Amino acid sequence: MCSPTVAVFFKMLKTDLFKYYKKNFLDDIINKSTWISCMLLISTYIWPKIGMSESFGVFMALGGLVSCSFWDSWGVSAQFVSDIEGSREIDYYLTLPIWSRLFFIKQIVFYTLRSMIPALLMLPLSKLILGARLDLTQLHIGNFVAIFVMTNIFCATLSLLMTSLVKNMSSIDNVSIRFLFPMWFFGGSQFSWMTFYQASPIFAYLNLCNPLLYAMEAMHVAFLGQSGYLPFWTCILMLAVFSIVFGYVGSTRLIRYLDCV
Repeated sequence: MCSPTVAVFFKMLKTDLFKYYKKNFLDDIINKSTWISCMLLISTYIWPKIGMSESFGVFMALGGLVSCSFWDSWGVSAQFVSDIEGSREIDYYLTLPIWSRLFFIKQIVFYTLRSMIPALLMLPLSKLILGARLDLTQLHIGNFVAIFVMTNIFCATLSLLMTSLVKNMSSIDNVSIRFLFPMWFFGGSQFSWMTFYQASPIFAYLNLCNPLLYAMEAMHVAFLGQSGYLPFWTCILMLAVFSIVFGYVGSTRLIRYLDCV
């Protein structure tokens, strides 16, 4: 028999997942499918006509599996901030007989699970659009599972950190544009770290402070092999470190801000 604290934890998680899949899941799939389809159609069939590599669509597709979860951190953070400023459902959760930090662990688990299935469904869509260009026979399934799960955990902790940094809804775009956009543009969604190094070694090494880079590099390794990318398990380790730091700092700041007991 599980303890009351464990029971409350899973009850909260079940409630959040039920609400998401009932109200938002279909819209989430449509939104991500629209974005991924437009991105892949252009990068695969239009950009090669102006000199881009024929394989660029595949590179973008693999980055898209990471990007779907990454940009979710913006959306869930906005919802969290909106609740804090508005209906404050969070107040009910924080009155339950559980450790305050456990509530934020629940948030991380919820954010991880809610972003995984929509992001995973983008893989068959990418295969449909790319056809034989995306060779799934090269896929290392174990590596894919490891980086896919680790990416979603990282993005969940990132959303918690973002929430803790946002003062109100009117300032959330400032944090997103100043923080998320640079992270994504320099995070390896459109080029590998090795390519960046060839262009500018100094800035490439500075970019190793960008956690998204490790998710992108490892995802490409899982499908395309290790050659030309950062070491796979180094990427996993770095994502784990960033996840722990972001999760701890984000939850600590929110506990202090919400005056949790």
